[in-house]
Amino acid sequence: MISLSFLVIIIVGSIAFYSKHPHSKKVQSSATSLAKTTKEQSEQLPQGVKSSDWNLLLVNKNHIHQSEIRFDQATVDSKQIDKRIEQPLAYFREAAKKAGYATILVSGYRSIAYQTTVYNNSISQYEASGMSTQEAKELTESVIQVPGASEHHTGQAIDLAGADALAAHPSLESAMDQFKSQQWLIKHAPEFGFILRYPSDNQSIKETGIDYESWHFRYVGIANAAYITQHHMTLESYINILKKITDNTKFDLLYI
Repeated sequence: MISLSFLVIIIVGSIAFYSKHPHSKKVQSSATSLAKTTKEQSEQLPQGVKSSDWNLLLVNKNHIHQSEIRFDQATVDSKQIDKRIEQPLAYFREAAKKAGYATILVSGYRSIAYQTTVYNNSISQYEASGMSTQEAKELTESVIQVPGASEHHTGQAIDLAGADALAAHPSLESAMDQFKSQQWLIKHAPEFGFILRYPSDNQSIKETGIDYESWHFRYVGIANAAYITQHHMTLESYINILKKITDNTKFDLLYI
C-alpha cells in the first residue's frame, strides 16, 4: 500500500511544480481538453468512413492532380458528372421542384484542359481591366482553382442555382443567396449527400483557399454531409480529422 506520507510528498511536489511552471499546467489542460474533444468527434463520426473513400476525394491547391481522374460518367442537362451522384442529384433537384424552386445545373465535370482555359481567360479579363499580371493571377486564384486543383475534375462537384437567382446573377455571384431558391438549396443539400463546398466564414475561406460560393456543391454522401454540416466544417478539416482519428489511431498531442 502507498503510505500517507508518500501521497503528501506527491501532492506537495505537484503543487510546487505547477506553481513554478504554470505553462505546463496550461499544456496539460489543453491536452486533456483536446483528447476529450477528439474522443467525442471519433464517437460521432459516421461508421466505417475513411479519408480514402471515393466520395471524399480531396482536390485543391495542396492536392493537385496532374492527370485526369477516371470515373464512369453520366450526362445531366448536357453536363457530365460522376455516374454515382446522378441519382442523389436527381432527388435533390426534384425535392427543390416540389418546394417550388426550379433549378439549373450550370456546370459539372471539367477536364484539366478545360480548367486551364477557364483559368487563363479569367486572368486575361482582369488584365484587360487594367490589372497587372500578378494582380490578375491572385484575384483569379481567389475564386478559381488552378488547373489540376479544381473539384470539378472529380465529377462530384456541381454548380447548381435556383433559376431566378441565376437569372439575376448569370455570372454566378455570392449574392445569389439572397434568393429563397438558393437558400433552400444550401439548407437542404446535406439531406441528399451534398455540402456547400465553400462557405462564407473567414475560417472556412482560410481552410479552402476559395472565397464564398453560394452555388458550388460537392457530393460526399449523406452521413458525411450531416457530420460536416452539424460541426460547421470544411471538407479539408473533416478529412484531417478522419486521418487523425480513423486512419491513424495514435493522436499526436505534441504540437500543443
